[in-house]
Amino acid sequence: MELRTFFRAYAKSPLGLGSIIVALGAGAASAIMGLSPALSIAFALAAFAVLLIAALVAGLGQRAAAVEAERESGAKAAARLNEAAAARTRLAAIRLTQPDMASARDLLVLEGGSFIEDCRRAGSYDPEGVEAIVDSLALVDAWLKQADEESVGKRFALHDAAPFPDAAKKTAQALREKAALVAAKRAQVNGEIPAADRIAIEEELK
Repeated sequence: MELRTFFRAYAKSPLGLGSIIVALGAGAASAIMGLSPALSIAFALAAFAVLLIAALVAGLGQRAAAVEAERESGAKAAARLNEAAAARTRLAAIRLTQPDMASARDLLVLEGGSFIEDCRRAGSYDPEGVEAIVDSLALVDAWLKQADEESVGKRFALHDAAPFPDAAKKTAQALREKAALVAAKRAQVNGEIPAADRIAIEEELK
């Protein structure tokens, strides 16, 4: 753990917060006893330094920082997985009449569900897998917007200023690629060897 990360985690831990409160109390007490503001601040900093050194010598500081860092990591993972789950739910609810798009979307929703479930079970997550699910929703939204613009253009014989040839085909392919990435990241979260790597290893062993 980097020094900066350690101090940030330690300061947020119950032990660190307690040390800060005690140090502030010591500074306030010294001010009440008549010390100057500068000396009171110095006394508070010195008190915190003594408490920190004592915690480090006892090994309590390192454990407190590690527990807090793990808690923060878990909270971040949960928040990102909730974001991915919300994007997946929205994707599943979108009505797609274009068969290729609907099929690719369904694959992404399936793989995304397995990824999120396995990440929650493992208490971890892969940022690239989460990003792939969130990006997939943006892709479908962009395609729907483009399709609406094309529909309006055809209805009123308007010129399309930003044509996107084969939009459905290209977007569907992008969704399948996202689904493959999510599947690979799920395998990593589970500690599995990706199929491509497994085949390569088998070839090397022959």
